[in-house]
Amino acid sequence: MSESDLLFAKRRKLLTVKHDAQEVALRIRERLSPERSGELRELLDQQHPADLADAMFFLSEAEDIALFQHLDIAEAAVVLDEVDGSTEDRLIRAISPERLASILENLPYDEATDVVNRLSKEETEAVLALTNTGTAAGIRILLAYAKDTAGGIMATGFVAVPEAATQTEAVELFRASVAAEPVFYIFIVDAEGVLRGSVDLRRLFSARPQTTMREIMQPDLITVTPECDQEQVASIFSRYDLMVLPVVASGDKSRLIGIITADDIIDVIQEENNEDVARLVGSDAQELENKTPVQVARLRLPWIMTTMFIELLAGFVIKHYDATLTKYILLASFMPIISAISGNTGLQSAAIIIRGLSSGQVQLTHWQHALKRQVVTTLLLGGACALVLAVVAGIWDRHWAFAVVVFLGMFASINIAGVVGTVVPMLSKRAGFDPALTAGPFETAFQDVIGISIFLSLASVMLNWFH
Repeated sequence: MSESDLLFAKRRKLLTVKHDAQEVALRIRERLSPERSGELRELLDQQHPADLADAMFFLSEAEDIALFQHLDIAEAAVVLDEVDGSTEDRLIRAISPERLASILENLPYDEATDVVNRLSKEETEAVLALTNTGTAAGIRILLAYAKDTAGGIMATGFVAVPEAATQTEAVELFRASVAAEPVFYIFIVDAEGVLRGSVDLRRLFSARPQTTMREIMQPDLITVTPECDQEQVASIFSRYDLMVLPVVASGDKSRLIGIITADDIIDVIQEENNEDVARLVGSDAQELENKTPVQVARLRLPWIMTTMFIELLAGFVIKHYDATLTKYILLASFMPIISAISGNTGLQSAAIIIRGLSSGQVQLTHWQHALKRQVVTTLLLGGACALVLAVVAGIWDRHWAFAVVVFLGMFASINIAGVVGTVVPMLSKRAGFDPALTAGPFETAFQDVIGISIFLSLASVMLNWFH
C-alpha cells in the first residue's frame, strides 16, 4: 500500500463492516445530484472502499461513473482495485489518461499492472508515458510476466538489507522504505542482490545496535521463480503457513526480484476456485464479466453438444432393453433416480479430487490413497442409497426380486461412477490436461450412461431369471 493509501486509511478512522451493499447503493443514488454533493462526500467518508465497490454492482453504468468521478485519487485507486472486472473496464475507459495515470501512482505496482493489463498496447504506452518514472518502470517489469504466474502477482516493493549491515543500519533502511509492502520481514541479500535470508521485525528491533544481519538472519527460506504458476504458489502458502514468499530470478543465482504477500494469495485462491467450479459445468469464470452472449454461447455449445451425443448412448441402451422395459414397466420409474444419483456422486468425487490436486492435498505419486478413500466413501454412500431405494421398490412392486435388482443397480452405479470421477481427473492431470475440463458435463453424461446400462443389464438378467 502506498503512502497516500495509508493517509487515506487514517482519515477514515474506524469503520464498521457493512453487509447491505444494496442499501449503500440506494443512499449513494439519492445523493448523486450536484446540489447534494456535500451529503455524498459525507457518506463516502463513512464507507470502506470494498463496500463502495460492492455497492457499484447495484448502480447503473452512468451512476458508477458519476460516483467514481466524485472520489479523490487515493479513494479511486482503492475502489478500482476492489471492483469486478467488467466495472473496472468501464471505469478506466470513462476517465482521462491523466487521471488514470495518477491512480496508477497510488496503487502498488502489482495492482497497477492488473489495471494496465486491461488496456490495449497503445493505451498502455500512452498512460505509462504520463506516470512518474518509478511507477512506469515498476509496471513494465511486471508486464514482462504472465499474469497468472508468480512474476505476474508479485510486488516489487520490499526491504532488502546487505548481510553485513548492522541492526542500526537495517532499521534506518527499513524506515526509509516507505513504498515497501507492509510485511513483517526484511530480506537479507549479498552484494549482487542474491537472497541470503530474512529477519522478522521483532528479532530486528530486539537485537543489539552493532549486531550484523548475518548473525540474526534466518537462512533457510522457501522461494519460487517468477515462472511458477499462481495455483502452485497458493499451494505453497497453504502448505507452509506463509505470510510472504520471496520470488527469485531464474538461473544459477537466486537474486531477489519480488515478494508475494498473503493478501494477494487470497485473491488467487478465490480466482482459481471460481475457474474450477465454472469448468466443472463447462463454462468460464469470466463469462459474466467480459464476454458477450454470442461468445458465451460459443464457449458452452461444444460442451452441450458433446453431452447431448453421449446422452444419446443412453437412448440406445434403453432401446436395446426395450423388451425388458415393456415387460417390467416399473423399471422406467427408477432409471432417472439411478442416473441422477450416480452422476451426482461421480461429479462430487471429481470435484474433491480436482480441489485436492489444486491445493496439493492429493498427490499423483500417492494416487492409491486418494482412490481408496473415495472407494470407501462411495461404498458407504452406495449402500445407504441402494438400501433406501430398494425398500421403496419392494413396496411399489411387492416382489423381493425387483427390490434386489434396484439395490444392486443403484449400488453398482454409484460405486463405478465414484471410481470414474476419481480416476479421470488424476489421469488428465498425469497427461498434462486441466482436470476440471475433463470432469464437466462430459463426465457427468458418461456416468449417466454407465448407471442406466448397469441397471438395465442387471434387471434384464435377474428379473428374467426370477420369473
